[in-house]
Amino acid sequence: MKTNFKIIFLLVALFLTACGGSKDSVEAKKQQLRQKQKDLEQLQAEIKGLEKEIGKLDPSFAKSVSSAVLVTTAAVSSDKFTGYAEVQGSVKTDNNVILSAEASGIIRSLNVIEGQAVGAGQVLLAQDGEILQKNIAEVKSSLELAEITFKRQENLWNQKIGTELQYLQAKNAKEGLEKRLQTLYAQAKLGIVTAPFSGIVDEIFVKRGQAAMPGQQLLRLVSSSQVKVVAEVSEAYLGKVRRGDVITIAFPSLDKEVEAPVSLIGQTINPENRTFRVEAMLANPDNMLKPDLLAKIKLKNYEKSNALVVPTHLIQRDKAGEYVFVLAKDQAKTIAKKIRVKSGNTFKNRTEINEGLKVEDVLIDEGFREVLEGTEVKIIEQKKAITAK
Repeated sequence: MKTNFKIIFLLVALFLTACGGSKDSVEAKKQQLRQKQKDLEQLQAEIKGLEKEIGKLDPSFAKSVSSAVLVTTAAVSSDKFTGYAEVQGSVKTDNNVILSAEASGIIRSLNVIEGQAVGAGQVLLAQDGEILQKNIAEVKSSLELAEITFKRQENLWNQKIGTELQYLQAKNAKEGLEKRLQTLYAQAKLGIVTAPFSGIVDEIFVKRGQAAMPGQQLLRLVSSSQVKVVAEVSEAYLGKVRRGDVITIAFPSLDKEVEAPVSLIGQTINPENRTFRVEAMLANPDNMLKPDLLAKIKLKNYEKSNALVVPTHLIQRDKAGEYVFVLAKDQAKTIAKKIRVKSGNTFKNRTEINEGLKVEDVLIDEGFREVLEGTEVKIIEQKKAITAK
């Protein structure tokens, strides 16, 4: 009200000045009018700033001078509130192996290229086994003679002809060559590298014609048809996460979110970061979930029925603690009332209120920072009830 009187006074003074008997030109009077308008705008801004500063120090003064503040409201309802812990994990696969050479030899054939899909048992590459093949042929020839000798010696022994020693020597020679042949076949097999499972040839580390030694890396084979998401979870959540619990897994890079049951809970605590391992298996038919892909896991760690929940940003704090503004009646006026609250768990910008609020309370939402205790408000929109999520 005082502000309005000041403005009217200035306008009257301005009018009287303009209507005076000055002989200045019209342009000069227009210039003078523009200057007065600027002075008036500046004065209004200064008055408003002073009123706001005094209002912060003296709520009764703010109540007497301020006009109604435009606000929106939202009713509080009682609902189920669930809290989650978010932890970071990554995609892993057990079928991600590097195949190494088991024998020495020149790589004679390389049957695959990077990115190629292969089946279990398919030959990927082969090393030169010429010397082994010659040894095998030589042993086969000796074995044929040894078998003939043994059969004849066995026939003689059955007819009580010859000595037992001759029979045993022939038998031992044949069996020795048979074992030798089996060893050579096994050695030859070491030079042929096959796929232990169906998958994709991800990397090839050698070239055709290159010599390979035992233990040397040859290629990487990956299968991502089924993967697992692994996360290290704080020991504070031990007992709150159980095998079979359904968790939500988000992949920020893919803008994708899925649900899966917990398949494994680690049985040990990492002493370095006080965490335990949590795993969840996922089908990956389109192979979009790559090994080491970043994942964010939501683990349910709190749940309460009939919880009172408010948007976190509406909770303010002063020296006395936390508070929110609600609507109240002061005779015919609607005013802002400060309510002291005690907050509980918070998740996704929603906070549980344990003390202070009632279901019938109506929160001041938009405009809550513009009001003080007792400020008159005008409601421009009544939003839907704020519920727990």
